[in-house]
Amino acid sequence: MTQDLNSFLKYGNRFYSVEQTQVNGENKYYGIVLKKKKKLLDIERSFETSDFKTLKTNIPKGKPIILVINTDSVLTKKIQGKTYDASKLAHLAFPNIKIEDFYFESVSQDTNHFVSICRKSYVDELLKDYASKQITVIDFTLGSLICSSILGFVANDEINTSNSLISIQNSQIADISLVREAKETTYNINGLDIKNNNVLGFAAVINLVLKGEQIQTNFSATKTQLNEAFKQKQFTSQFLKIGLSSLFIILLLNFLFFNHYYNEVNALRETEQILESSKANMVSLNEKVQKMEKMVDDVLKSNASKSSFFVDVIINTLPESLLLKELNYQPLLKKIKAHKAIENHKNQILISGQSNNSIEFSQWISQLEDIKWIQSVEILSFEDHTKSSSTFTIKLNMRDDTED
Repeated sequence: MTQDLNSFLKYGNRFYSVEQTQVNGENKYYGIVLKKKKKLLDIERSFETSDFKTLKTNIPKGKPIILVINTDSVLTKKIQGKTYDASKLAHLAFPNIKIEDFYFESVSQDTNHFVSICRKSYVDELLKDYASKQITVIDFTLGSLICSSILGFVANDEINTSNSLISIQNSQIADISLVREAKETTYNINGLDIKNNNVLGFAAVINLVLKGEQIQTNFSATKTQLNEAFKQKQFTSQFLKIGLSSLFIILLLNFLFFNHYYNEVNALRETEQILESSKANMVSLNEKVQKMEKMVDDVLKSNASKSSFFVDVIINTLPESLLLKELNYQPLLKKIKAHKAIENHKNQILISGQSNNSIEFSQWISQLEDIKWIQSVEILSFEDHTKSSSTFTIKLNMRDDTED
């Protein structure tokens, strides 16, 4: 049992075998489940039932079985002869039947031969019945001859099956006899404890796994068809699973990809909206700045020309005894503040400085009052610091027609 298990691996790490026999005229099903463990076969469980529905619950959906047909419809004979041809042996064992209507298998041991036969119509109907109830049969065997595949592992002189007693000599079948009530026995076969009701099912699995060649049959084509049907069914099932799994993975990846880029696009859209809003604010601010710059430029251009004119006239009238410290054209009303309009005294000039001669200062004030664009002159302050020096501040009020 430690041989290569490639044929077993083809069907998974579990193998199911069912023996269908009869007890008191009623069908009886004995099942066994073998599991592969590191190239070894171990018994996982066994079961028996008289109900087909219960049988079905013991076999997972899609799992194949080997069927041992061991009912009253199977006949087994022992004959002697020199030929090893299964067809000729079947004719010798059952000379009065139309052999084309029967499935048969044989085991040859020197000049002793065992032949089991069963009507094709019975077997085909049985296989059809299993298939209709969604139990997949990939192989079948007739009667007790399948025991020949495990004789090399048996140390007993005889083996009880579910309905037969098999005599063994020199690891060969010596005789097969039917019994009405089989003795319940447990056998140790290569380290495994096998009940007598599971011996045939166990042997059927071993025969398939180890590709036994002791048994010859005329239904190899039928077994090939069963295997091909199972492979097609398995391929369809696996293809569907793989296809659905692949589709799910593709959809999942597509979802993740779409979700990622959807979030990226939303982030870009939000950034775009922020940039658009910032751009609009920048354009608005730029327009305001340009307007303010234009206004300032206009004011500066206008005031620059007028202020230059006013300063020039005032400086020309200034006596040598006066020293100017400040000349403020249109002085501010308030300090400049952000976001507040700039307010100033229009048509006014503030002049401050130092005088060394009060008489010349008075004359200068009179001279300023005579200028046509000056409406009035106000002395805001005049303070003596020393006997010969005074500080002053005056305000020139200009006529309205001097505005821009």
